[in-house]
Amino acid sequence: MPLHRPQKKRVDQIDRRNLTEPELSRDEKLLFDEGISLFNRGEFWRAHEAWEGVWHRRTEESRLFYQGIIQAAAGYHLAVERPRISGAIRNFEKSLEKLELFPQRFLGIDVGELMNSMREAIKSLRTTRVTGEGFPRELIPVLGRVKRD
Repeated sequence: MPLHRPQKKRVDQIDRRNLTEPELSRDEKLLFDEGISLFNRGEFWRAHEAWEGVWHRRTEESRLFYQGIIQAAAGYHLAVERPRISGAIRNFEKSLEKLELFPQRFLGIDVGELMNSMREAIKSLRTTRVTGEGFPRELIPVLGRVKRD
């Protein structure tokens, strides 16, 4: 039986009261943590793929958080690994729109730090137009996760 996913909603249709931290299964925790490790190693596309593995399994409204971090990883991928300035900026902006709905810390990630880093990355991309090897590494946050087993 196929998994029923909720209908996609625009950010302005989301009720913030429904954006609670989900209880992840063992497999989901492994994928989520793998995504964090991959992101922190600069393997942004692989992080994106790992987080998609969690996102596709979730049905609650807070699944929007996964979309936000997936888009953040896609933005960094396009800023660093496969330089495309407009695509990176677009992904960062879509990520910010979603992550702004969440508290400062969500699922062990410092959402505020991630958002600040993306805002600075957007500024850098718009002003310096530098991508790839020259993209400032200080604009890539290190994601953490609080172990909750």
